[in-house]
Formats: sequence, C-alpha cells, structure tokens
Amino acid sequence: MTEEKLYTINEIINDAGIARSTFDKFAEANNLRPVKTEKRGKKFYSLKDKEFVVKHYISGKGKEEKEKFTNHKAEKHDEIVELLREQVQQLKQANEQLVHDNDILTDQLKAKDEQISAAHQLADQAQKLHLGLAQQVKVLTGDADKPVVDGETSESNNASTSTQKPSENPTGQKKTIHKSWWHNLFNN
Repeated sequence: MTEEKLYTINEIINDAGIARSTFDKFAEANNLRPVKTEKRGKKFYSLKDKEFVVKHYISGKGKEEKEKFTNHKAEKHDEIVELLREQVQQLKQANEQLVHDNDILTDQLKAKDEQISAAHQLADQAQKLHLGLAQQVKVLTGDADKPVVDGETSESNNASTSTQKPSENPTGQKKTIHKSWWHNLFNN
C-alpha cells in the first residue's frame, strides 16, 4: 500500500490563493482536521481536504466571497485615497492662508515699529522744545542764575527759603517770597 501524500497549510493556502487566517476560519467552519501533526505543531492535511479548500476558493462560493472582499477592499482603498487627497488639498489651502496671514501680520508689525520710532522721535523733540522753552522763560523772568534740570527750574532752593520759620529771621521782618511767574498768574 502506498502512503498518501500529505499537504502542509502553507501548500494549501498557496494553491488556493488565500491567507492563513482565511484557511483557519474555513477549516473551523467545515470541521477540517489535520491527518497528522508533528511534535512542533506542523499540521498535515489529506489530498481530499486540499482539493476541497482549493476548489472552494478557486471556482466555488469562496471565490465569490474572495472577489467581493477584494473588490470591497479596493473600493475602501479608493475611498481612503480620495479622502486623503481632499485632506491634503485642505491642508495646502490652510497653509496658503497662514502664509498670507503671516505676511499681513509682518507688514502690520513693521508699520507699528515705524509708528513707535516716529513717536519716540516726537517725544524727544517735545522734550527738547520743553527744555528750550523753560530756558527762555528763565531768561525772560530773570531767573537765569537758576539751573534747568530736565526741563524744570530748581524750586527746591526757593521752597527751602520760603518755608523758614519766623523765629529764624532775627529782625522779625517778613521776608518777601519770590514765586515763579506762573504761580503769580494762577494766584492772582
């Protein structure tokens, strides 16, 4: 008696054109049992089992299921590719908008820098004009001997002399208080 040739799972799935998981599900559903199992777990099936699996997936109901699955997979693939294309297009548009907005903001920032620089120049000119006017006022009022510091006359000397106590004046006479001309304008 000649011994029947046995087939491994890999040989069966290669001939049937299916995946290992598909074979395992088919074998479970159709109660296929290996004829022989080696110590390491390698399983062998009969020629009859091999032909049953191959026939099912090459020309039978399994072929239709496989094609349906393959077509569905291809359709899903096409949908995913189209979705990704749309997302790439949206990202490109968003990127272009961000670049445009960045350019606008950069231009606005440059304009604000120029405005700040102009404001600094105007403040500097105003300070110089104020100092010049303060010096002219001093010359006109006769207070040219008082130093001008930061655009103001030093009133600290006048304030200290005007706040002396009457007891400090030995003669008891009232001392004439010298006020700046603008104090005279508002007090009169």
